[in-house]
Amino acid sequence: MRLGTVKNVVGLALVGLHFLAMILCWYWLESRLSTQDFRITILILSPVTSVYALAYVREVIRTMYADTPDPADDRLVTQRFSYLSIFFSFIFSAGVIYTIYQYKQGTALAPDDLKDRLALIETALGVFLGLVVETLFGKLPPSERKPA
Repeated sequence: MRLGTVKNVVGLALVGLHFLAMILCWYWLESRLSTQDFRITILILSPVTSVYALAYVREVIRTMYADTPDPADDRLVTQRFSYLSIFFSFIFSAGVIYTIYQYKQGTALAPDDLKDRLALIETALGVFLGLVVETLFGKLPPSERKPA
């Protein structure tokens, strides 16, 4: 798979599914949580969503001109890297949505349990993406950096 394809799938999955999760919070949870609990729930999701959205949009803007394609985007990456990046992006995002859905259904989750689970999922996703986000959306590889 090409690096550009992996970037697009991971970026769209993380940004799209996190925005969906925030919309579902308003739709499903606003009336079920106190104002304070609802605000904290949104604040747990907001920073992570913003970081992913900013990284992905920065990458899109960096390569917005058709006459200046990024040669790195055409490079092939291993299937293992592609599948792992895409799999974890979808699994963590689905975990956020499922946790919100569980609370909406009235399972045994208390508001603090909802916040704890969301924070745990977002932290684990952040750790994983901290390993790959620079590769996908970050700095140039060392061999391509220009001297200062």
